[in-house]
Amino acid sequence: MDLLLWYENGLVGTFIRESIWGYPIVLSSHAVGMATVLGIALMLCLRVLGFARGITVTAFDKLFTVGWVGFAINLVSGIILFAGSASLYFFQWTFQLKIGAILVGGILLKVVMNAVRANKSESTQKLLAAACMLCWLVGVITGRLMAYITA
Repeated sequence: MDLLLWYENGLVGTFIRESIWGYPIVLSSHAVGMATVLGIALMLCLRVLGFARGITVTAFDKLFTVGWVGFAINLVSGIILFAGSASLYFFQWTFQLKIGAILVGGILLKVVMNAVRANKSESTQKLLAAACMLCWLVGVITGRLMAYITA
């Protein structure tokens, strides 16, 4: 708890809580990063599920660089946003579920691509893609719920 309070009351936490422009700019950056990562993840998963069959799944390899940039923006902006109320967010079930869903979603994204490259059965690929989409959507929804659920 001491570490959380130290971070929350430090320069970053104070800046994000008290600056008139800090919170809106960082939150907007978080949204841009999220749109980038989520957009690429959902496009890949939807393609594996059968949409846009004219595009090869391996064509998404080129988009992963953009996805990593979006992820980096999301990570940095998320750490800064977390500083504003670290002692509250750390124990909030919505935050914990969000972080868990994002971690599992990221791992599943890699597993989906590996399944496609290894020519696993189409049903296996689709199941993995659906689970991946679900994780990313849970991450986004619980991220929004953090603002409204404080327990």
